[in-house]
Order: sequence, then structure tokens, then C-alpha cells
Amino acid sequence: MRRFFALTLVMVLLCGLCACVAQKPVADVPSDKETASAPVESGTQMQKETEPTETQTEPQPSEPQTEPQPQNEPERKTVRLSLPFMETADYVSFMPEDGSQSAGLSLQVPADWSEDAGLFYCPEDGRVRKVLEPICLLREMDDAQWNTLAQFDTTGAYGDIEYLSVASGTDANGRDYIQLLAKSWPEGGTISVWYPCSCFLRDTTGTAVVLTYYLLDPEDQTAKAELREILDSIRLE
Repeated sequence: MRRFFALTLVMVLLCGLCACVAQKPVADVPSDKETASAPVESGTQMQKETEPTETQTEPQPSEPQTEPQPQNEPERKTVRLSLPFMETADYVSFMPEDGSQSAGLSLQVPADWSEDAGLFYCPEDGRVRKVLEPICLLREMDDAQWNTLAQFDTTGAYGDIEYLSVASGTDANGRDYIQLLAKSWPEGGTISVWYPCSCFLRDTTGTAVVLTYYLLDPEDQTAKAELREILDSIRLE
């Protein structure tokens, strides 16, 4: 009986102990894995979006530009002359200087011009007309004489020649020139009226070349350019 009682008491104690153990809170057990995982980066590198680039247009080949063809320069020839030194009081009429000395000069004219007794003729419309007349040299024209000529009185009476204008300037070689444009009525021939242009070209020594260029039209720019080239080509020798 006592033995039974003792066994019963032991059983009761064991049951009470188990109940206490069951009520004890269980401690947090650390896990071998993190409960919160960091964001996972992809193993493939993300390609950045590129901004759209402007479309570059291939330059179109431009149409070949046609270069202006050089105009054929008229052939020219060099002519050498000997002109006398003369004197003048009115720059219209000339008298031989004492001693009648002469000097040589060269100039260039179109190759198709012909020369006769120091006068130059050019073919035009199947005929030949006088175009250039080298006259003389004036010795040592000073500035006072030159300025007097530059103020030439075109209203004066000069026989059968009517003077229209006077112009002055500098040629391509830095030499002074004066041009007297006139109107004249030649006797005989096929030309009823022409416009002689008397040219005075002075070099650094004061020597002036005097020549006349005969225009058929005072507004002929081609003829004036031709005269300009002739004056630029003159050289005293």
C-alpha cells in the first residue's frame, strides 16, 4: 500500500514537471540563413539606354562648277620706234626742238595691226583705218606745265577740231597720263567723223610721250581698254 502510494506521488510530480516545461517560452533560434535578403543583382550587366543620336546626313556631292573659260587674249607684237623731241605752246601744235634729237621707245600693239611711216592701221569690216599715231616726245615737263595741261581749255577754238573732255590719272606703272578727247571730221575716205584721243604719258624723268588714238565711238569701252594696254606697254629706251 505504501509502495503504491509512493509510486502515485512520483507520477504526480512528473506530470507537474512536464506541465512547467511545456509552458516555458522557446528561445529564438538563429537561422543559418538571413530572413531578409538583399536585392539580388543580375549577373548580366544592364545596358544603359542610349539617347537617340542625330541622324547625320551624308554630304551630297555638289554639282561640278563650271569654271569660266579664259578668253583668248589677242596676240600682240612689240614695235620699236624713234620719236623726235619737240616743243609746244598749246599742247596741240608741235615744233621741232633745237638740235632735232630723237629717242627710241617700244610699245605693244595687236598683232594684226600694220605700220606705215610710223602710223598704225587696223583692219575692220574688211577695210583698214588709221588707229594710232605716235607724235613726239616732250622733254622734262615739270609739275607746273603738267598742271596747265590738266586744265586744258576744251572750249577754245582749235580749227576743225572740237575738244570734248580732259581726263588725267596714273597708269599701271605709276606714270602720270592726261587724255584729251576731241571730235574731228577727216577729209575724204569712208569715215565721216572720228574721235581722236590725244594722250600724254610722263615718266619719272619728266619726259612725256605724245600719241593719238583714233576712236570711232567715244563710248567704245573695248577700244578704251586697248588704248590703256598700249599706254601701259610703252617703254623709253
